[in-house]
Amino acid sequence: MPSADVAVIGAGLAGLLTAVRLAEDGARVVVLSEGNGTLHWAGGPIDLGFAPRASDAADAVRGLARRRGHPYALLGVDVAPALDWFLQLTTDLGLPHAGSLDGGFGPLPTGIGGVRPVSVVPAAQAAALEPWAPGERLVIAGQAGFKDFWPRAVASSLARPEVWGGFSRPARVTAVTVEWPGLHERRNLNALRIAEAFDNPDWRTAALDITARAVASTGPGPVRVGLPAVLGLRDHPRALDAAEERLGAPVMEFPLVPPGIPGIRLHDVLRAKLRARGGRLLLGERVARVETTRRKVTAVATTAATRELVTHVGALVLATGGIAGSGLIGEPSGVIRETVLGLPVEGPPIESWLSGDPLDPGSLPIAAAGLRTDDTLRPVDPGRPTDGPLFDNVRVVGALLAGQQWMVERCGDGVSLASAWRAAASLSGAAPKRRATPRRAEAVR
Repeated sequence: MPSADVAVIGAGLAGLLTAVRLAEDGARVVVLSEGNGTLHWAGGPIDLGFAPRASDAADAVRGLARRRGHPYALLGVDVAPALDWFLQLTTDLGLPHAGSLDGGFGPLPTGIGGVRPVSVVPAAQAAALEPWAPGERLVIAGQAGFKDFWPRAVASSLARPEVWGGFSRPARVTAVTVEWPGLHERRNLNALRIAEAFDNPDWRTAALDITARAVASTGPGPVRVGLPAVLGLRDHPRALDAAEERLGAPVMEFPLVPPGIPGIRLHDVLRAKLRARGGRLLLGERVARVETTRRKVTAVATTAATRELVTHVGALVLATGGIAGSGLIGEPSGVIRETVLGLPVEGPPIESWLSGDPLDPGSLPIAAAGLRTDDTLRPVDPGRPTDGPLFDNVRVVGALLAGQQWMVERCGDGVSLASAWRAAASLSGAAPKRRATPRRAEAVR
């Protein structure tokens, strides 16, 4: 039967980072996921925390850490070292990110014509962190007929000063619509297809030349170019370099509705890193049951096509997500159920799951439901936390941790980073040190 030092259930940011960190320390790691994680929805920014009066992300993290029961009350001290590791890791993997905890916020325009505050972003969005110079313009360019990005509508919204919320903004916002080669013939054009086209050097040269002429037609002077987040999937670094060279200006990718191309890029390089360190990522693997003895998980069984696959494990990491993912399910009876081990969940009564405006993330108390843990992220009973951990070899990471309103606080990625860092550190001593079996990093298709 197969075995692993650690099994991670969930392939979102928290799960993959925990797995990579453990694999770097020599552990044999397997990641099990019923489907693609939330990275396939992600637009690029790494949200560490935000508050209207916070001077920077570090200030926002400190404010959240002062809230009783918030994950940062436990993990706030881990955000800085986890972020440093993440920035070095993504640089080494050819997908560098820019920004810092204490560098302030920048305004990143989005594909729906809004602006979101960011502190850490992929290199393709780094221009958002730089203040706008006097007279500097923003030219938004996009493919005609691409239903997820309408340049003129986006420009019309971004031309309004109030949209920028007091941030530095361009002197003028204009839009150009272009016809990239062969795309007007596609009936159902999406971001993934355009990104794959940008992976082709000949195609992207032609597309960028068309775009450069359109941008030049808007007039002289300093300019930044806003494009939909489609500049390549597997050849993104070269596509970004080519775009800035041929357009002769900083380029800024605007986040779009899913699929999130920047998130898929990050998923792919993390998966390649895990494989290179001897780890495994098994997608489409639904956990059927978990075998336990006393206070330890001993095996995880997943359902295959015609049989059950049992993997013996030394430890288990739950990275299944909160109520917005598959980690928690609200039952009609009012019970909020944790889906893998049946762990007790801290959450509001059913009558206040959805209160106030259903479209306002701040009025969704159920979003803060989750699991309580001890200092090493082992799950505890929220009603009897002093009784100790329910399982000695289980760790809880990411959105499954109780007490966070990540949609409002914009802290979800920071919690994922910090909890992955803490969980991996607490498990590394238990995993035998091994020399990882080198594997050639493979692109995911």
